[in-house]
Amino acid sequence: MTIESSSLKFSGHQTFPVRYGWIYKIIQEVINKNSISSKENIENQMISMGMGKNMVLSVRHWIKTLNLVTCTDKKAQEYELTSLAKQLFINENSTPAYDEYIDKIGTIWLLHWLTQTIPSENAELNTARWFFNYFNGIRSDKLQLAKDINLSLNHHEKELTEATLKKDIDCFFQTYATKYTNNTKLNEDSFTSPFAELGLLIQVDSKQYLAELSNRKSLPIEVFAYAIISFIQEKHKDSESHIISYEKTISFDSLLNDIGSPGKIFRLTANGLSEKLDELEILTQGQIAWTDTQGLRQVQHNFENLHSVAPETYLHKYYQR
Repeated sequence: MTIESSSLKFSGHQTFPVRYGWIYKIIQEVINKNSISSKENIENQMISMGMGKNMVLSVRHWIKTLNLVTCTDKKAQEYELTSLAKQLFINENSTPAYDEYIDKIGTIWLLHWLTQTIPSENAELNTARWFFNYFNGIRSDKLQLAKDINLSLNHHEKELTEATLKKDIDCFFQTYATKYTNNTKLNEDSFTSPFAELGLLIQVDSKQYLAELSNRKSLPIEVFAYAIISFIQEKHKDSESHIISYEKTISFDSLLNDIGSPGKIFRLTANGLSEKLDELEILTQGQIAWTDTQGLRQVQHNFENLHSVAPETYLHKYYQR
């Protein structure tokens, strides 16, 4: 894949980062069959969700960006919750939701994965997805990030305006940056967005941000399992989602460095990835394992057909702890 094949989606959030409580509110709208694209019902949703027009437009944008809904009718622009979204947030019959109000850090990691991983073809790109898939540095600031993004899109057929990019970069930092006070205590204001809790981006001073690689101790192994299985399944499909490979192995470096990989999205160190893979072998009872033979590091799965494995299979164990 080349970055030029991506669609540019650097707007729609109205400069608001996703906030706690928003996901619950917009999910109720989807459940009640209220359109999340129609202009006619914006005023009604302003009342039902208790927010202004721009916030309504923003939360509509975020439910799609979080990949919690699928479009069931493109012409009518009708959406329904994904099966995973229902498991996470909807109480059905005698089955309680996994995490209706996003109380668990694993849910935030899972939403981060759903939001930022991109397919190898037909990807929709914005500042956050560019950062978690293409950024290779440790430190950055808003001006440098804008330069890096513009440079990478130099040959893209679509032009990205300076104003649009600036607003999207501002929203990205508001969404992910964790702020510290002068005495190194966490600033609670930085937790407006749930993603700030992940510690993927630290605001060092008024301009500089730090995005170090880490072993991500707070990332549950069950969510990592979901990511690994999803990633390998996508690697084995073409641009039209047809299965083109049933390979049993994938390289360690691919999991660490490829676009859309767990290593990239979770900003893992090589050591962090190896630790997660060790835990994954235990979780899957050896169904997924990795080897390091004379410098050749590979991950192998022993499923008869990996494409028949639902990635969310292992999430149940996390939410039943």
